[in-house]
Amino acid sequence: MPNNLLGCPSCRDTYLAQSGIFSCPERRPGEEHTLQRILDLGARPAESIRNSWKQGSLHTFALLHPLLSGCGLLGYDRYLRILDPITDRLQRMEGRSFEVTPLTAESRLASALGRNGRLWVKNETGNVSGSHKGRHLMATLLYLEALRELRGETARKVLAIYSCGNAALGAAAVARAGGYGLHAFVPEDVDPTVAAMLAERGAFVEKIPRAGTGEGDPCYLAFQEALRQNGWLPFACAGNDNWSNIEGGATLGWEMLMQLGDRSEGIDSVVIQVGGGALARSVAQAFEEALQLGFMRTLPRIHVCQPEGGFPFVRAYLLALAEIARRSGRSFDLRYDKGADPISQLQETAAFARTRPDQIQEAAAFVKGIFDTQVVQLVLNKMADNASHFMWPWDGAAPHSLAHGILDDVTYDWYHLLRAVLRSGGLAEILLEETIRDAYEKAHFHTGIHVCPTGASGLAGLMQLQASGAITPGESVGLFFTGFDRARTQ
Repeated sequence: MPNNLLGCPSCRDTYLAQSGIFSCPERRPGEEHTLQRILDLGARPAESIRNSWKQGSLHTFALLHPLLSGCGLLGYDRYLRILDPITDRLQRMEGRSFEVTPLTAESRLASALGRNGRLWVKNETGNVSGSHKGRHLMATLLYLEALRELRGETARKVLAIYSCGNAALGAAAVARAGGYGLHAFVPEDVDPTVAAMLAERGAFVEKIPRAGTGEGDPCYLAFQEALRQNGWLPFACAGNDNWSNIEGGATLGWEMLMQLGDRSEGIDSVVIQVGGGALARSVAQAFEEALQLGFMRTLPRIHVCQPEGGFPFVRAYLLALAEIARRSGRSFDLRYDKGADPISQLQETAAFARTRPDQIQEAAAFVKGIFDTQVVQLVLNKMADNASHFMWPWDGAAPHSLAHGILDDVTYDWYHLLRAVLRSGGLAEILLEETIRDAYEKAHFHTGIHVCPTGASGLAGLMQLQASGAITPGESVGLFFTGFDRARTQ
């Protein structure tokens, strides 16, 4: 059976998935130890994926079983004996289970944006709990259940997650279907509707106040402390604490590329909204693995975007471009003094991104062309070993945005995502609030999809990238509408 490995970018070590670890056992502060799944190519996953897809099942976690470590640990028949009853309970408890979600060519929206290239939208608003988050955690649940069966364990450990809403709801739905207890660490001002939905699904809701910025998300800090004190398991949509959720999120990217393949279509670019980074990292991992396995000839450009109220990933991306440019003798006019007033530094960074898109685009194209050279790889290795010099908790004003679901203090999955964005020649965009609101209204008016502002933020990214000339009107572009708009449909 497949025996996937887990690679650490800082230790340069690998671990077996069957070890049951969720994070690198050698992780140290200030370094990047987020594990990355490495497919077992000897198991011929490409052939298995193609055969499974041809069978036409709509059930995501049966259809894409060759990509999931839970199946790799048990084998297909034993894996199904775990998957099927959980699927049945999800259907009974949630009124839905994990099935392939729609991918549509949105010609009205494309026309409204002045585009003549295909605009593909992957619609996750009808998935379990109304977003893509449950996908991530279903893979973790299946991994946990596979480990439990292999070890002959009967008891189930308590799970924990930190979230402002959709991730906690996805976790609660999946945990309940799997028979696990869950503690959800959420902001003190969590939407009362979300809190009620969590309690209805049996989650223990832990409300955490925010005192300021600079130390990290208080919900995440409380979550980490609970893991240390209680021995609970990380059931979170972030790869730094739980690599296995990325496998589940990657099913979203795999569905998109297989659906495009069925129509003999491709995409030139995707634009993905980023908070903690698990969604974008998962989609990027799917595309990179698909390229490796021969499902596509070239990697689409992977563009990402964050609100002006909080953009830690964009900051890290620009710092990476600046470092590579410096070592290559190229001009890049960003200067960031971490010892200076953080608010002024962030304002200057936003101003640079707004006024010098030409320089940023030139640098991104240059890095793509030399990605595999020693210069770039030395910088990326340096970033892994000195992670806190490039990614640190948001130290500006308290994060605020209409797209509040992507206001994470830290982009937890920044490193592997950054590699994919740089390798593909993609850009990282700071979104204006007015663009986020405009994209939200356009998404509803031109597609009829009940998507929330966070879930439509990739569209805002496309609008700004098109305005700067980074994406041309004729390109084929993919977006992910990822969250159901509860506020507008109540």
